[in-house]
Amino acid sequence: MDLTLNIQLNLRNPTSDTETSERVKAAGNRKKAATETIEEAWARILTMKNSDADQAKLYEVKAAMQAGTIGRFPADASKRFSKAEALRMHRELAERQREETLRRMVEETPDNYELILTREQLVDLSAHLMAEDIVAVDTETTGVDVYTDVIVGMSFSLPNADRHVYIPVDHSAETPQLSLEYVLNTLRPFLQHEAIGKVLHNAMFDIAMFRRHGSDLKGVVWDTMTSMHLLNENENDRALGGVGSFKLKDLAPKYLGVASDTFDALFGKNAQFREVPLDLALVYAAKDTHLTWRLYQFQREHMAKMPTILEYYQSVEVPLLYVIVDLEANGYILDLDFAKEYGEQLHKRAKELSAELIATLTPYHDGEDLINLNSTQQMRPALSKAIGKELPNMDAKKTLKPLKGEHDVIAKLLEYKNITKLSSTYIDALPLKQNPTTKRWHSRFNPMGTVTGRFSSGKDEEDKTDQGFNAQNQPQEARPMFVAPPGKVLVGADFKAQEIRCVAYLSGEPVLIDAFLEERDPYAMMASNFYKRPYEEVNKNPDGSDTKERKQMKVVWLATLYGMSDYSLAEMLGVSKKEATEFKGELFGSMPKLSAWLAANDEFAKKHGFVWADKQARKRRVPDAKLKRKHIPYGKWNDPKYEDAKKHNSRIGRALRQTTNARVQGSSSIQTKVTMIRAHEYCVKKPGWSLWATVHDELIFEVPEDFTREEAQDIRNIMLNSYRWGDDVPNGTDIEVMRRWGEGIPVEEWFKSKEESE
Repeated sequence: MDLTLNIQLNLRNPTSDTETSERVKAAGNRKKAATETIEEAWARILTMKNSDADQAKLYEVKAAMQAGTIGRFPADASKRFSKAEALRMHRELAERQREETLRRMVEETPDNYELILTREQLVDLSAHLMAEDIVAVDTETTGVDVYTDVIVGMSFSLPNADRHVYIPVDHSAETPQLSLEYVLNTLRPFLQHEAIGKVLHNAMFDIAMFRRHGSDLKGVVWDTMTSMHLLNENENDRALGGVGSFKLKDLAPKYLGVASDTFDALFGKNAQFREVPLDLALVYAAKDTHLTWRLYQFQREHMAKMPTILEYYQSVEVPLLYVIVDLEANGYILDLDFAKEYGEQLHKRAKELSAELIATLTPYHDGEDLINLNSTQQMRPALSKAIGKELPNMDAKKTLKPLKGEHDVIAKLLEYKNITKLSSTYIDALPLKQNPTTKRWHSRFNPMGTVTGRFSSGKDEEDKTDQGFNAQNQPQEARPMFVAPPGKVLVGADFKAQEIRCVAYLSGEPVLIDAFLEERDPYAMMASNFYKRPYEEVNKNPDGSDTKERKQMKVVWLATLYGMSDYSLAEMLGVSKKEATEFKGELFGSMPKLSAWLAANDEFAKKHGFVWADKQARKRRVPDAKLKRKHIPYGKWNDPKYEDAKKHNSRIGRALRQTTNARVQGSSSIQTKVTMIRAHEYCVKKPGWSLWATVHDELIFEVPEDFTREEAQDIRNIMLNSYRWGDDVPNGTDIEVMRRWGEGIPVEEWFKSKEESE
């Protein structure tokens, strides 16, 4: 009985369906492997939908196989040649190439590359450094946190002596090394000698690292990273011929014709420089300063052909480096109790909104589960049905915000999105970004954060600690988290109407100039001039709100200044594109000088491919402005045949819309930077004073709470007079005092309340 049962079971299920399928598949593969040649396999693999990166790797492997430098893995030889196997082979190939590169680096170490290991060598180096006029400098560190990480070595390129040296101070090699303390003490006369110029790439990092160890680096005269922004601010944009970054390893091949492997490519992503053998460390580090020196020579030669840019760079951008290092090091104090309480309020409100939105949208949701408010695929069709209008996408700014006033559900959705972002980004995450060494919060400030030279804020692009954050982009609701230290206050001083004052100066438009000379609102003055009505009628309503006329002026003005298309302007004004175009034309037609200046900006860009900031201090290159428009016959705008022509013409339009914005923002950034330098110089002389932040058109100071009226007037003078818009356009500033950021009172009110309480 048992035997019969077993036989029957085996007959019913000799193997599973899966096993049978796999055997059949394997047999088929063996058959294909036996009949398909390698050439046919490559033809098949290379015609797959491969990414650009994978395709490049596949071609490398194919070439290596044809050259006989690599072969198939024995375990795979009987199988059909596949893309996966080819990519595995590429990893082996890459490792071989990496090992070969490292071997050749050591073998081909230049004779003038020198490892400094003894006191005698260091003393000799110090004497030669003191004899140089200018030297390239770099540090090698354990990471990019300038408050916690440490220096493991430093390199110098001495052009007169033709020496490129590396001094290891904390490598894990068994070879004895000089201590960091001894090296810094020995080199201190050189490091702090202001008359001996120092050239670096990303100088702010190295200045901060030297300070981290109780030293200083004075005499920095050139930073090849920031200067590259002035020579080609489009280097990040591959579409405009850039290399995609401002890193030394990317710039060197393009401008010096020297291949330069990244640290990760040579040593691995998780490697520490202190673990790199000293013979390799010498070549890598000394080459960095050597390349920095050569890039400096290249940049200096080219910038000398543009003397106004060179003068600006040396007198503003270079001194600014030290200002930013001090500003970043000062850091911030956060009120974590405020963050917690505010976070709880946000979570509560988000929960309420979530329930309301789900209740509203559920009747329009086709799925069986609750609608996911964070799913575009679920939200777009449900929201479209709820408002009775098909939404093309869920873009908050372009699609949802214009409908906010018409549909309560969209207003709630936008509030929900804002709250959840605010809660996760600024309330939940920010408190965790306290630096473990300084116990403060630190942000990075990039003086070349935009192509026009405006600041940006955030974290170092190579920072893996996730402690960086955007100090400039803190929303109003979150700003009170940032508090002044005990015994101090924050003093904010803005550039009142900075950009429109800049336009008044650059264009010479009397309507604008008169507004500032008479201390009147420029938008209301434009409205008064355009509508031929008294200033008072078009400025403010009886309740203090803006009039419709003033709002219109501001909308058109900002649309023009920020390069919006007439389609966007029409959407903002709530009119047709034709009406928006006509309105803009009439408005600027009522201000002939401004209109002529706007047209001249475009014409200059069409001819030269760039526009100038004030005093020709910097260029904004818009090469697409020089392109010739392609003809699209009337009525053929939507014809697929002319799609390429449309894209071509759109590039030209986009470039031309940037011209005025570039001139104004570029000039305004110069005013901000010059003023920051003067403010920093003032703070250095005042115990307890420091620059706290630069936020858009505002400088914020951290000062003792017993600061005086005279000192407040000094701040006012710095803001008004450090960089003037000629003789006809006065600067303006408003000053407020805060114990918490964003909760300020006018400075006069501050002093009045202090006097009353005394």
